[in-house]
Amino acid sequence: MFESLVVVLGVALAAQLSPGPDMMLIFRHTTTSFRAGMACVLGICLGLTVHVTLSVAGLAVVIRTSPMLFNAIRYAGAIYILYVGIRCLTGNSGLTFKAEEKPAAPFGQAFRDGLFCNLLNPKVTLFILSVFSQLLAPETPTHIRALFGLALVLEGFLVWVLFSMLLDRPAFRIHYERYQNAVSRGCGFILCVLAVLMAV
Repeated sequence: MFESLVVVLGVALAAQLSPGPDMMLIFRHTTTSFRAGMACVLGICLGLTVHVTLSVAGLAVVIRTSPMLFNAIRYAGAIYILYVGIRCLTGNSGLTFKAEEKPAAPFGQAFRDGLFCNLLNPKVTLFILSVFSQLLAPETPTHIRALFGLALVLEGFLVWVLFSMLLDRPAFRIHYERYQNAVSRGCGFILCVLAVLMAV
């Protein structure tokens, strides 16, 4: 179980570090106000909690009703993770720091931005389903799946908080803007390798 948890968290971390809508939004809010950035992180994590809950409950139903469908989800999940990895390898992140000052969003607005950005992104559920279906066996108890889901949300919270704290440092901003595409490609390579290993 411990090995599966490490892999789940590793795959999720690689996906988090490759720029996507959540990172873009945290980036935008944190560079205007650390408080707004934290509000955005809280909103994203609440949205992530909803996705994880739906994924855990959905897999439990699928396993009970159709083992064949569960196997189909597993193979489709490996393909989807491979697709995400290829996108990271071939895309540009596009995060740039503007010189001009922008007004900080109120706490509530930043929270809602983060919540709806994550909640309305179906790719989050697809990714979580893909990872869980690969690494959790059909006989895995629901409470163990829920524990994995909780670990996923906590990891997301800690990574985004750390990212926001680092964005407050000018030296980090300069280095991140310069090397963000290399980070994205490294994460893409890891996801591609893991997808192939999961499929076989």
